[in-house]
Parts: sequence; structure tokens; C-alpha cells
Amino acid sequence: MLSQEPSPQDNNNPFAAAAEADVEWSDEEVLLPKRRKTPYKPPPEIRDDLVKRFYDVTRERDALRKELQRQSMGPHGLPAHASVVYKSDEKALIEELLGLREEIRVWSEDYFTGTPSSSRRRRPHLHTSKELFGPLTDNHAAYLKHATDRPLVIQAFLWSSLQHRIFSTLSKGCGYVWAGKLGDRKLRPLNDTLRKAVKNEAQAEEYHRWRALTVNLLVPQVDGKWSPTFDATPVLKWIKRFCARLRRRLRPWACRSLRDGKEQLYTIVSAAVALDLKMKRQRADYRFITWTGGRQNQFWGYGFYDSEMEDVESEDEGAYRGGSVVSSASRVRRRVELSLAPALERCGNANGHVFDQNFILVKADVMCRRLERAREPVRKKPGIFSRGRE
Repeated sequence: MLSQEPSPQDNNNPFAAAAEADVEWSDEEVLLPKRRKTPYKPPPEIRDDLVKRFYDVTRERDALRKELQRQSMGPHGLPAHASVVYKSDEKALIEELLGLREEIRVWSEDYFTGTPSSSRRRRPHLHTSKELFGPLTDNHAAYLKHATDRPLVIQAFLWSSLQHRIFSTLSKGCGYVWAGKLGDRKLRPLNDTLRKAVKNEAQAEEYHRWRALTVNLLVPQVDGKWSPTFDATPVLKWIKRFCARLRRRLRPWACRSLRDGKEQLYTIVSAAVALDLKMKRQRADYRFITWTGGRQNQFWGYGFYDSEMEDVESEDEGAYRGGSVVSSASRVRRRVELSLAPALERCGNANGHVFDQNFILVKADVMCRRLERAREPVRKKPGIFSRGRE
């Protein structure tokens, strides 16, 4: 007789092993699954209370998390300790901004202090003084005719142009200059769409995290130098065209040839573009703030706030230079006559949280002194009533 070998199926069959061991099997030994307890289902009214309690606890947890983040920050919203996740370059940004202000002030004083030459005044003006300086102050004619105060309105015009074309994205085709054609075609429209869609704190954190990550990927730092992943040649061409446009507009009021200050102006605009790039690299939202008067595009005529603005001239200096003297009683209701430089504001902290709070890091430079137009003394003409009595 042939020996019967166990098949592979028998090895996987527990019943075959039991049959070989001559073990009795009966239906009574079949193991039935244990009955589980029926889960407790609260009544509908109790269920609604539990759901409400769940959302209340969630909101309380989020509020405690925000409070913990606020307590971890020092004065002015700065982190109390160095962040491991993200390190902000806020001090470097402030130093570069103050340096840019100083460069603009020096350039304006070097080329616009004194009396413009008659040859420049006879040249045809591409734009009237009201078109260029009207939104900055209602007294622009007095500034342009003043030999020592003319640089003030030039500073205001330069900062207004830089903020409108480089730092702000509110107008069409403005902002993201450092991105070149990539900013014109894709980056600026995408950023505007996402920024307008932000409705709450969580969306703000996600948007600013995306913005900072995108900028750092587009322009990474390799060995301490920026290495853009796109062609940066259009950026340099745009800066040259922008500088040439500024020089053509300001030439009628210059006291020296602006060709001598071409390189200095190019450095100023390049520094502004680099500053905008560094601001966009941070997770915190850095932006320049300007105020308006009673109408749109009127950047004068609003109240002076000491916590957000700084008057560049003291009361004694304003009186010495021929302006109207501001008494101590009217100091509270002072109004801004000319805004020289905008304020720098930050929303959120360096780690990309708490965007519902904002802080003024650098105050705006303004002037509250009203510049009066110089009036020539009126000479009395001799008449019949001015003769002496005989």
C-alpha cells in the first residue's frame, strides 16, 4: 500500500489535526462570539450639549494657546528668547531702513538746496508741480520756491514713489519688483488673490507661511549671497528706467546737474528693492503705513499722533526758519503738513503667529510746521496825502 503523506491543505486545516489525534468533536464545543454591550447613546438633547461643550473647549484651548504666545513675547511684540524654528532679521531691517532714509535725505539736500539755475527752469516740464507734489501737501509751491525747505518735499516725493512702485501691491503692476517678469506674470496676481482670501487668524498664518517659503525658495541664500532661481536681468533694467524717470521729473527744481547724482540715486532704488525682498522673506508681515486726509490720495491734513509719528522739527527751529509758531495749547491738535517718510509696521511675530496685533517699529517722519510763502515788503508810492504839511 502506498503511504499517505499529509497534503499542504491538511497543514492549514485545524480540523484535520484534531482528527488524527483521535479527539472527539461535537457541535456543542463550537465557540460562539461573546455578546458586546450596546454602546450608550445619549438622548438628542444631551448630545447637543456635548457637541456644544466640545466646541467651547476647543475655543478655550485656542485662546489659551494665543495667550501663551503673547506671554512668550517681550516688549513691542519681539520674542523674549531666540526662536529655534525661525530667526527674524528685524534689527537688520530697521538699520537698513534708517540707512535708506539717511541716503534719501543727503541726496535731496545735495542736489535741491539753493536756487535752481535759469536754464533748467526754462526747460519744458513733463509734469506740473501740482501733478507731482499736489498729493503730498497743499503748500507745495512754497516749498519749491524755498531755498532750504525744498529738499523736504523732494524727500516726500521720493518716498511716495518708492512706496507706490516698489513696496506696495495695491496698484496694478506695482510691487514684487525683485521678482522681475516672474512677479509681473504669476507671483503678483497669485499673491493678491490669496491675500484677499484671508478671513481669520488661521488663514493668515497659512498665507504668510506660504509667502515666506515661496520667496525663500525663489531667492535662496548660498554662502551669504542671494542666488535667484530666475533671470534677474529685467530687474536691473527696471531700476535704471525708474531712476531715469525720477531724474526727468525732478530736473526743473534741481540746483545741480542730476547726472552727477545718477549713481547715488541708483543705489537708493536698489537698496529699496533689496529691502522689500528682505521684508517679504520674513514670516511676520512688514509693511509701510501712510495716512490720508479727508480725501483719497491726500497725504496731508490729518492729525498728529505721537505714538506713530515724529516731527522732524522742533517748535523753536520752526520759528527760527520762518514758519508759524505752534503754541503749547495747540500742540494737542496739531496736523501734519508734510509726510517725509512712512512708518514701518509689523503684524504677527517672528514665528508667524498672532497676526491680529500690530506694532509700529519705526515712526513716520512728518512736519507740522506750516511753511508760509515769503512776501516782499510793500513799498508805499508817494501821493498827495503822503507829502509833509507846510
